[in-house]
Amino acid sequence: MPAVPEILAQRAGVAMEHFGSTVSHAEREVVDVVSTLVRRIYIPFNSTSPAGLIEANTRDPWNKSGKYALAFVYFCIPLLVGAGLMRYYHLFTDKIRTALHQEEVLKSSATSSPDTDYELSVLYTDKSTNKFFPREGPLPGPPKTQSSVSSVRPINNTVALFRFLFYRPVRSFQFRKGWKPLDFPSLGVSIIVIAAFVLGFLYCFLPQPLFWQSIAFGSPPLAIRAGMMAVALLPWIVGLSMKANLITLLTGIGHERLNVLHRWAGYLCLALSIIHTVPFYITPAWDKASYYEFESLIQQGGYYVFGTGIAALVPLGFLCIHSLPPLRQRMYELFVTLHVPVSILFLGMMFWHCHNYLTSWNYLFATLAIWLGSYLMRLFYLNWTNPRRIAWLIGDEAAITIMPENAIKVTIPTQMKWRPGQYVYLRMPGISVFENHPFTVASLCSDDFPSQYGEGYRDMVLVFRPFGGFTNKVYQSALEHGPWHTYRAFVDGPYGGMQRRIEAFEDVVLIAGGSGITAIISQVLSLIKRMRDGKAVTRRVHVIWALKRPETMEWFKEELRICREFAPPGSVHCQFYITAAKRMTTGAIVSAKTPTRPVSLYFHDKVNDAFQNIADHRVSGNFSKRHSALIRDEAQGDFEREQELRHENEDYVTALPQAHTVPVNRGLVAPAPRSLAARRQDRNLSLDISQAVAAGTGALNPDVISPVGNGGPGESSVPGFDFGFPSTPTEFQKNLMRFAFLPAAAKKKGGWSTEYGRPDIPFTLRELSKDFGRRTCVFVCGPPSMRVAVSQTVAELQRSVWSDGNRDEIFLHTENYAI
Repeated sequence: MPAVPEILAQRAGVAMEHFGSTVSHAEREVVDVVSTLVRRIYIPFNSTSPAGLIEANTRDPWNKSGKYALAFVYFCIPLLVGAGLMRYYHLFTDKIRTALHQEEVLKSSATSSPDTDYELSVLYTDKSTNKFFPREGPLPGPPKTQSSVSSVRPINNTVALFRFLFYRPVRSFQFRKGWKPLDFPSLGVSIIVIAAFVLGFLYCFLPQPLFWQSIAFGSPPLAIRAGMMAVALLPWIVGLSMKANLITLLTGIGHERLNVLHRWAGYLCLALSIIHTVPFYITPAWDKASYYEFESLIQQGGYYVFGTGIAALVPLGFLCIHSLPPLRQRMYELFVTLHVPVSILFLGMMFWHCHNYLTSWNYLFATLAIWLGSYLMRLFYLNWTNPRRIAWLIGDEAAITIMPENAIKVTIPTQMKWRPGQYVYLRMPGISVFENHPFTVASLCSDDFPSQYGEGYRDMVLVFRPFGGFTNKVYQSALEHGPWHTYRAFVDGPYGGMQRRIEAFEDVVLIAGGSGITAIISQVLSLIKRMRDGKAVTRRVHVIWALKRPETMEWFKEELRICREFAPPGSVHCQFYITAAKRMTTGAIVSAKTPTRPVSLYFHDKVNDAFQNIADHRVSGNFSKRHSALIRDEAQGDFEREQELRHENEDYVTALPQAHTVPVNRGLVAPAPRSLAARRQDRNLSLDISQAVAAGTGALNPDVISPVGNGGPGESSVPGFDFGFPSTPTEFQKNLMRFAFLPAAAKKKGGWSTEYGRPDIPFTLRELSKDFGRRTCVFVCGPPSMRVAVSQTVAELQRSVWSDGNRDEIFLHTENYAI
């Protein structure tokens, strides 16, 4: 037993010796690395050293080259601070205006019904709280809606100037007819990107010298400048790419909008990396002996000098190339799968390549911290990562419903919170394990819309059309399993949305195209609720929705009913525009933009019934010549019957075209009539007009009747009967008569209307702007052409902010429902 302590003491001594040798070995390695770095940074020289070596260590020494990395730090920080200050200024002023409005509402509600309402002891006007005709003193002014700090004229004019310039979209460039046009980012993003490229290139090539006399005197200054700036871009590249990030938290700009800056920052990093790489291949070609001396000095071997740089450059090039729009759109799922793993590989190669030279690892560790911090922040956006929720680790239940026009409605009862207009990323493992796609939340997260699922739950409703990929899989699964089948839904979000308080604007214009209504409808419901509660400054709400067919209104018929019945009287005006459809070769009607999916004949039948009713009740003692298509349809494929009808048609007098459309024959295959756009391309409208004028029949002026009996081509064989058409009506005349029988806009009580055709967005906005108040918000979610038209018009309307002292701002928010 006494020998045990001695054995333990001996073993402890041996362990200490091993520990001491390990520590000394580590110290030697650290000393070797430090000495290598010292020699790499500072090449020893004295008075007898070559003049080139003395110049390299005095003119632009290596140990001071870390300053070049600060170029993009000083470039990005002011942009970040400026965007953040502007955001918080707008939030502050919006809050002041809404608070003042609520105060006025409370004051008026407290004085509008005094306790003596039912006494009516006196009826003198001056006994009332609101003295319309006081016996003395000035008349009371209007209620206060803003303070002096909530509207500063110089700031309003400056903001209007920037919006006048930057709201304008950059025009697409068409290389060749039939090719996809080249789209550019917005003007603001373009200026930032151009300024960053100019700064990087000038900072590389403007300082001198670009090379030393020999590589033995140190790395080329051009390579060091470009390399340090490329490394300094990495924290910003990663910060701009993450869904949950500090930049969005400070500026309120969603990651889907920051992503364009993320891509261009990556392209700039690749350009600087190439500038960093090329000098190391050029310099050794000038002086190979000096290169071998330089290689022996850093004691790393030729593989490290060039190998690690290539190992980092290859994944960076891959990340930039496969993120180009044509490749990304064609192979999106592959892009999503590979982008993050290759990015991790690239960051690891950068740690190996930079070898803690200068301040490189400071930026790399900052990149790693931003990356990990963003993923930790993202845990708060997932519905299955909160242990206090029932959805922890298993997600929420979801139901799928197929609505008119084959639209898909996904209902997810959840405990998550969201704001109007925000979107979420949806993953449904029962349909597709790996696919994760964004969809706008169409429902309102409010106590007024509780979920029947349980207390604390709200129904998150996602509405979208099935196209390809994930959405088509959802559609097929709903057809296969029926509406009673439930799915597990993993939700990531909410993200995006408008950061301004929409209730702080006096006038709100909401414009939607097709399924873009999903981002609009929740805004309308939220705004109506706040208006009823006295928490909104808003006076008028204008909703403009362009949809293909009336059945699409069934998606949100309950929401539209709420807007109609519960909004303050005369406050909400909705304009619905039903756009056109075209016909397939099989005779079925299809959407103009989704030619492979047939649609219902609801619109066609409604218009046809209206035309048929006009035709049935028209009194005319003359027959009309049939169109050849009508004869062919009536013959139903019988050749002899068709010939008989054509002979009869020769004897008929020419009258007005028939006032009803051709009934759709669902059982026969009929040739597809050409679209209006195609006919306009083939036929010059001015030629049609000139033909009608040359005919002298008064086709363009029905009041002018040609004399009868001259035997002209436009005359009728019946005396006193002349409608002013030539024997063969021109394209212009056919269109004229077609639109003459179209129903006018169906105006309804309360300012709601339904019209057929596409909306003239610029004209509508200019007309509405005549009645705009101090502050106006224009919210648009639709196809690119609609967003471009709205952006250009709102940019022009900024002139009214300068010229009208009673107008403070016209704010624009554009939402892309195809993120």
